[in-house]
Amino acid sequence: MKKGLVIPLCFAVLSTPAFDKTVQGASLTKFLHSSSVQAAAKTETKYVNVDSNSSLTLRAKPSKGAAKLDSLKKGTAVLVYNVSDGWAEVKAGTKTGYVSAEYLTSTKTGSTATTTSTAKTTTKYVNVDKGSHLILHSKASKTASILASLARGEKVTVYSISGDWAKVKAGSKTGYV
Repeated sequence: MKKGLVIPLCFAVLSTPAFDKTVQGASLTKFLHSSSVQAAAKTETKYVNVDSNSSLTLRAKPSKGAAKLDSLKKGTAVLVYNVSDGWAEVKAGTKTGYVSAEYLTSTKTGSTATTTSTAKTTTKYVNVDKGSHLILHSKASKTASILASLARGEKVTVYSISGDWAKVKAGSKTGYV
């Protein structure tokens, strides 16, 4: 008869900012699946930036065809949880849903004020490896149609930045990089 020593691997507490759960213990035969742990969300307050006589639709899913949850007026503060493929997952009041990220800004705009000055823009130059190109998309999505391929050193005007996307003008074309 073989005798073996079985030593369970235990630990007291594992808690890091990347997890919102505290793990109390584990053994060699049990695994913690990533699907059971959610990353702590980094949130940011943004404001609805639409025309004064317009509104931004809060939807149940990130799709133009999804159910409408609410209409958000210019200047409404929203808490942004995530931005992906041109859609921002937000909390507006007590409702959580999705809005087009294109209409969110970091600075609060007046809900009834008329803006007469032009938006602040920045001139930048494409900085990619030699031989590489930066793709200009029609929407803030990797799957959106391609408007142009921008070479290193090409001049662009940056209108806004939201999440991982920047709205820019390159030559006569305006799109997202």
